[in-house]
Amino acid sequence: MRTIAFLNKKGGVGKTSTCHHLAGTLARRGLRILLVDADPQASLTQGLLGPEVARLLKPRETIAGLFDDACDADMANLVRPASVPGVSLLAGSSRMDKFNALEPWTTGDSQYVLRDALREVAGDFDLTLIDCPPHIYLCAWSAMVAAQGIVVPLQAEDYGAQGVAAIQGSIDHVRAGANPRLTVLGFLLTMFQKSLAVHAGYAADLRAIYGDAVFETVVPHAKDFKESVMLRKPVVAYKPRSAAAKAIDALADELLARLDARVADEPRRVA
Repeated sequence: MRTIAFLNKKGGVGKTSTCHHLAGTLARRGLRILLVDADPQASLTQGLLGPEVARLLKPRETIAGLFDDACDADMANLVRPASVPGVSLLAGSSRMDKFNALEPWTTGDSQYVLRDALREVAGDFDLTLIDCPPHIYLCAWSAMVAAQGIVVPLQAEDYGAQGVAAIQGSIDHVRAGANPRLTVLGFLLTMFQKSLAVHAGYAADLRAIYGDAVFETVVPHAKDFKESVMLRKPVVAYKPRSAAAKAIDALADELLARLDARVADEPRRVA
């Protein structure tokens, strides 16, 4: 099982949406997908299960159960089927705010809780996608500790791209200690409108700075994404021939290729 964290210190850049729709596309290809909602806002959980179902989940039935010693949670029992065939979910919970330490590298074994839990179910899934909150406290830090790769979604605008430098520093911090094998899989432009000169300009600047680290695929600004979430579906199940669905399909191709390249490079990197 390979694990990818979707992370940016800026909110509203498409982390949750990308996880939701990408999971559906990958599952349609026959991959067994686990989604982890590591954001205390639990937006991914609400999008998959519905707000009412998500609200009724007890903390011990969610990711919070892993971090609460009183729960003695079993990962196999926490993972539940999502509303999407082939996709399972480790639900999020607002109770994670209780454990979300501001300096997670000082929390000892707590930073390894998610990594160890995912290892328990590694044989059940091909790929895990972790939706992270827009900060580097314990929730996001533990995701980076658990992951092999990071995808940084961002908008091609000044405010949307502000989290990039801060994320780089956080990744370096994790690499220096808890997870030296963590890799940046790429920067992903989301909510992109090719007709806007400002988007084209920022995209060009980003590619000039980071080169091939920027995904060739861009995720367009499209109402189909929001409409499909309202129906508890990924866009590939809602409008499979839409531009939105085709973009996610292209992203899946590129993401898997980057993962394969990382695996091929692993012996050289470790040596």
